[in-house]
Amino acid sequence: MDPAAAAFTEVDELVEEVLIRFPPHDPARLAGAALICKRWCRILTGAGFRRRFRERHRAAPPMLGFLHRPLPVPPYDGAKCGFTRTTSFSPRGADLALGGAREPLDCRHGRVLIGRPPKVCDKSDCCLAVWDPVTGEKLELPEPPLCREWSLLNWNAAVLCASSRDGTCDHLDCHRGPFLVVVVGTNILVLFACVYSSEDGAWSKPTYALQPMEDNIVCFHLSEPSVLAGNALCLISANDMDLDGSIIKYDLGTSKIDQIQLPPSTTRYTKSVVLTATENGGLGCAIVEHSRLSLWLWVAGPKEQWVWAQSRVIELEKIIPDDDILISYRLVGFAHGLDVLFATRFDGLFIINLKSGRMKKLCKGPGIYSIIPYVSFCTPELRVISTGEGPTVGASSAQELRFLVQALRVTSTGEGSSAGASSAHRTPVSDARCM
Repeated sequence: MDPAAAAFTEVDELVEEVLIRFPPHDPARLAGAALICKRWCRILTGAGFRRRFRERHRAAPPMLGFLHRPLPVPPYDGAKCGFTRTTSFSPRGADLALGGAREPLDCRHGRVLIGRPPKVCDKSDCCLAVWDPVTGEKLELPEPPLCREWSLLNWNAAVLCASSRDGTCDHLDCHRGPFLVVVVGTNILVLFACVYSSEDGAWSKPTYALQPMEDNIVCFHLSEPSVLAGNALCLISANDMDLDGSIIKYDLGTSKIDQIQLPPSTTRYTKSVVLTATENGGLGCAIVEHSRLSLWLWVAGPKEQWVWAQSRVIELEKIIPDDDILISYRLVGFAHGLDVLFATRFDGLFIINLKSGRMKKLCKGPGIYSIIPYVSFCTPELRVISTGEGPTVGASSAQELRFLVQALRVTSTGEGSSAGASSAHRTPVSDARCM
C-alpha cells in the first residue's frame, strides 16, 4: 500500500474510534461530524460504522422521544397526537403520519404502528400503517381479514421485527428489515388474531380462542400498547362490568391465544396499571394506587403453575421531586430496555427510573392519555458526492483536529453540547439525514 494511503487509513481508523464513542442520545452530534468533510461523511455513513456504533452502545439504546395521545375527554379530546423530542433527534414525516384520525398504537424495533380507532374505520380504506420516524417512510397495510369476517367491538395491534418469532435478531439495526404486525380483537364471544408479514405482503388466516362467558370481555385498551415478553405479545383487556380485567397473551411461535388474570385485587377501572417486561423476557405488571407503586412478576409457582409474585414496592412520596406535592399519579407507559415508567397527573408528565428509584418531571402540561416511547439508534446518512478525495490539508485539517479535541472532551467528561461539538462547521445539522 502506498505510504500516503496507509497513513490516510490510519487517520480514518483513529477518527472512527473517536466518533464511535459519541453518546447515542444526541444524534445531532454525529450529523454535525458528518458535515465536517467527505472523508468523515464516508466513515459515518458506512454500514461498518453503523454496526460498530450500535454494538458499542447496545446495552442502552436511547429514547429519542415519545409519541403521545391526548385524553379523550373535553377539553383535550380535540387535541392532536404528536411526537415529543427528548433529544436532538427530529422525526421525519410526523405531521403526515399522525395527521387526521391517525393515532400511534405501538412502537418497537425502530418502527411505529399507526391506525384509526375501530369506530372511524372505513372498510374502503386501510386502517393501519407502519411509519419509520428516522427515514420518514410509511407503508399502508391492507385491511386485516378480521374486519371483513367479524363485527369488531374493539382490537389492539403491535409491530415488531420479523425475527422476533425465532429470536435470531439482536435488533440493533433491523428497522429497515422485514417486520410483523399483529392484530388481536374480540367480538364478545371469541378472541381472534392475525399477523401481517412485510415479506409476504399479506395477512395470515385468523387464529381463534373462545372467551369464558364469566369474563365478559368486550374491549381492549388502545391507550396501552402491547409488551413483548419472550416470544409472546401481551395486551391488557377489560370488561364492561367494572370487574377485574385480564391480559391477553398471543404466542408468536404457536399462534396460541391465552388469558392471564391481572395481579390480585386489581380493578382495572379504579387503579393505574401498565404491563412491563424484564431483561430476560419475563412478563411484569406495575400498579399505582394512592402513593404506592407495586411491581409484580409472572413466575412459575408450585406444581408448575404460573402465579403473580410481588417483587417490589416503591413509596412515591419518598421519590417525588422536592418542589412537587403528592397527588395521585396515573401510569401511562413503559420503556422496555430502559426500565422506566411514565406517569401523568394534572401538571405534567413524570418518568420513574426503576433502576435508580428516582423520579423527575419530563414535561409540563395536562391532558396526556398514553405514552409510547421511541427507543432506537440514529446514525447519519448523507449524500456523498465523491469518496475519492485526497488528504485534507490546511484549514480543513485544523478544523477536523478542533472537532476531535472538543469531541474527546465532551465524550470523556459529559460536558458541552452537540452545538459546541459541531460548531466548527457552518452547515446546519438539519441538512443531514439520519438512518
